[in-house]
Amino acid sequence: MITNTGTPQEPSKHVDASDFSKLAPADNPIGDSFNIVVSVPESIQIKMVDASSLADYEVWVFIASIISNAFVGFLVAYFQALDAKSPSVSYIGWTTLVFGLLLLVSIITALWKRNTLKKKGRDVKLKTSSASL
Repeated sequence: MITNTGTPQEPSKHVDASDFSKLAPADNPIGDSFNIVVSVPESIQIKMVDASSLADYEVWVFIASIISNAFVGFLVAYFQALDAKSPSVSYIGWTTLVFGLLLLVSIITALWKRNTLKKKGRDVKLKTSSASL
């Protein structure tokens, strides 16, 4: 229940929700400015994969990203040691080689896991409703 306090010239008037039900609906004053068209496809296709295989793939991608940082860091150190003619060039070089091999193995494993995901996955097709406004 809403009560209008009114002004000194107008007496106070009581407004009830049932008073508005008798009125005709009003048009939207800005409706023409915001014409929105939404198109929905007839069906949606979803690729379903094994969750444990997906987790293995994500772990190997994470391992490859960590090892790539270490490999690049040691590669930069190796080139700096070469430039400075440091006696530790061979140690840094072997470490860089080991990280390079680990990076190669982790990338190959991640790609193999991804290929396995694609083979084991199956497509599910869902129909959308034909409701319109």
